[in-house]
Amino acid sequence: MATTTTTHSPSPPLSPQPRPPTLSLPGPRATALLSLYNDAIAHLLKTLTYPHFAACFPTPSFAVPGSMKALHAQFTAKLGEQLHAEFDRLVEEREAVGALNGLDGLVEEARGRRERAERGRRETGGEGGAATQQQSEGVRAENVEILARIQKQREDIAARVAGLEQVVADVDACVAALRPEELEVLREEVRGVDEGMRMEV
Repeated sequence: MATTTTTHSPSPPLSPQPRPPTLSLPGPRATALLSLYNDAIAHLLKTLTYPHFAACFPTPSFAVPGSMKALHAQFTAKLGEQLHAEFDRLVEEREAVGALNGLDGLVEEARGRRERAERGRRETGGEGGAATQQQSEGVRAENVEILARIQKQREDIAARVAGLEQVVADVDACVAALRPEELEVLREEVRGVDEGMRMEV
């Protein structure tokens, strides 16, 4: 006698919930931090104008303005590269992007729980008051835990930001300290240009 077997199709997998940005992909707060520092570097480089630069070398700036403008462009480009490289190193070393992304994830998680709880209350209306109350209490308890984690993340981020601010101050001090050395290199290059002009004459 033939037996019939009933096959059950596997349940479709649950659609994964969107995850917060990974360590390699900056979220809103990390993007704001990176944008802020990039703008600060751009502003700093704009203050290093050619007239200020040329004032340090009046004779060659008058004699060979084209060469001096090229040296000014090289100097500002090199300084910008150094500042960006130092900041990128600090961000990676202190895991600033991961910390800010973690805060973004906690905030979004808390917001999602609150929205789901409010939607549940609207759908149930006046029915199932006890169940709704119990669900709300559970959501509130979870939100308290999430808020505690957010507070901890904020404290960690505040410590990292304080460290970054100190490093930025150190970088500014380094820039001020390196400037004479950079200018000395430029002086040597200008002397070479000047000597070459004299030989041509």
